[in-house]
Amino acid sequence: MQADALGERVVWSGLAYLLVVLPPAAAQVAARFDVSTSTRYVWHGISRAAGATAQPSLAAGLRVGRLSVEGGAVRHYELDRVTAGEISEIGAGAGHRGEDDLWGRAALEVGPARLDGGVVRYLFHGDSTRGGLGAGRNTTELYAALSISGTYFNPSLEAWWDVDRVHGAYLRAAVSGPLLGWPFPPYVFTFFDGDIGLNLGQGPDVSRPGKPANFADRGITHVGIGAEMQLRGGPGPGAGSLTFSVGFRSQINIDDATRFNGLGKTNDIVVWAWTGVTLVLGGERQSR
Repeated sequence: MQADALGERVVWSGLAYLLVVLPPAAAQVAARFDVSTSTRYVWHGISRAAGATAQPSLAAGLRVGRLSVEGGAVRHYELDRVTAGEISEIGAGAGHRGEDDLWGRAALEVGPARLDGGVVRYLFHGDSTRGGLGAGRNTTELYAALSISGTYFNPSLEAWWDVDRVHGAYLRAAVSGPLLGWPFPPYVFTFFDGDIGLNLGQGPDVSRPGKPANFADRGITHVGIGAEMQLRGGPGPGAGSLTFSVGFRSQINIDDATRFNGLGKTNDIVVWAWTGVTLVLGGERQSR
């Protein structure tokens, strides 16, 4: 636990260093602050909280030409009181912080393609004796991604490797694109997106009966689709931009882990809504 707390302090100190110390002439420096709320928290297709949640996040990074380096932190709060048997990271009781995610990544743009690589550290703060996710579930994932920016369709492929607790691979393929746009202030845009998950090695291993697992079987985990509307404020002089977003997602659950909806409950289809506010400061507004 002391090492995890130290890691969190290092990330936040590093973000402050990027914002204060690096000279603007050396690179295009940007910071981003997000606050989002949702009626369900879903990770890799798995529901981790079925009530109202809030996720504040902070990120900062720098860009030199086609290369960018970023880092940040996300906190996950459950706002509802949880009763026994409900999906929850905190466990039965009053809502509070259930998870922290610390992440870093590097990205390189080559024409319309973007190559990403990074690491995410997951820290859980729930009470395992009350059905929550405690520190014993802490883990680390590495990931690599390829995305293509097109006029109408933007496909991407992500590969995730759990290198700490589960030790296995997971793939996610996604596509997004514009639906409608209003290119005059205030700017309004709508988008669609869809994704499909594939478990390659984060399920049970018959040769290792005690091996932790995220999914029940190899193969497709879920298929999802969603829509989003954004209201964007024009950037101020060197100040960045402010975006309000609202959207919904629906998901067809295929793996038993994604179908899990609480103690003794399963659900083949889930639908949830979300909303968020994003403030970008600095050079991020000039990049894709």
